[in-house]
This record gives sequence, structure tokens and C-alpha cells, in this order.
Amino acid sequence: MIAYLEGTVLKTGVNNLILKISQIGYKIYVSNGILMTTKVGNDISFYIYQNLKEDISDLYGFLSSNELDLFEKLISVNKVGPKSALNIMNLGFDDVISAINTQDVTFLTKASGLGKKGAERIILELSGKLVIDEQSSSIDQEVYLALESLGYERKHISEVLKTKPENIGTIESMVKYFLQNL
Repeated sequence: MIAYLEGTVLKTGVNNLILKISQIGYKIYVSNGILMTTKVGNDISFYIYQNLKEDISDLYGFLSSNELDLFEKLISVNKVGPKSALNIMNLGFDDVISAINTQDVTFLTKASGLGKKGAERIILELSGKLVIDEQSSSIDQEVYLALESLGYERKHISEVLKTKPENIGTIESMVKYFLQNL
């Protein structure tokens, strides 16, 4: 099983990208948030879920192990497959956990292909079992990805962002804060 990949983005698609590692290109399905912040030529690493079936071998990539954990919990729910789970993940890591824990069916039905019954099933099976880890939220991961694509090192990004005020929480405001406090 493939659990982790690190390489260079060769091409991006509608809901996937091709990650080049040595002389091999892997097609990895990713969330819209990753696609919006990733450019061809960027170096990136993913935690991988490999979906192996008789006639399928798909890879799903996540920036943090917490995102992978949420994805695996979603697909553990009856009638929620990997593509549906990825559509749910497109709503945002923290927002999905919050919606499940607050039993917000309406929010979950915003995911492409997820109806009211499916959202209710997810809430029934996962409510109260999910916790947001502030250190590894998807917003933080997207900020790191955006700044790394501009050429900054993760260590330097981390040092500057440790000093940010608590009221700065959006991707845009965190990037702006970093650039102003180099």
C-alpha cells in the first residue's frame, strides 16, 4: 500500500493532479483547496489513501494526516465512497467536522452528490467522534503550501506565523501577515 508520496506537480486537472516522482507520474485525486493553491512545478507531499478494488487503483492525497483520518472516517460510513468523501472534504476540513458535530444536515448537503439521507447517515455515525486539531487544520496547511510555492521555507514560515495574533485566521490574512512580518 502507498501511504505517503513526495514529488513535483507535473500537471493539474479538474479534481486531480499528476505527481512526478523520479520517472513515474502518479495521478492523485485531491480537494479543490489543494488544486487552487498548487502550481505546476511545485514540490509537494501527500498522505495517501489508496483505493484498491478489482478494477480500480485510485490514489487520494491529503496535506495532513488529520485530513486523511477524516476522509477514512467518512468512507467508513455505509454508502459513502471515496469520490463522495472527497466532495465532502471540498467543503473545508474544519467546517465539515463542525457540521457533523453540530448536526448541520443542510451544510453537508452542499457537497456534490450528497443528499439529505446521506448527510443524516454521516452525522448519525460520526457525530461526537471528530475533533478539530488546531495545529494541523487545513487552513494552516494551505497557508504553508501557498507560501512554499512562493519560495519560502517551512521552518521560516513557522517562525513568523508563531507570532501572529489570534484574530488572524483566514488564509489571505495569514499570508498577508507573513509577508508584512518577514
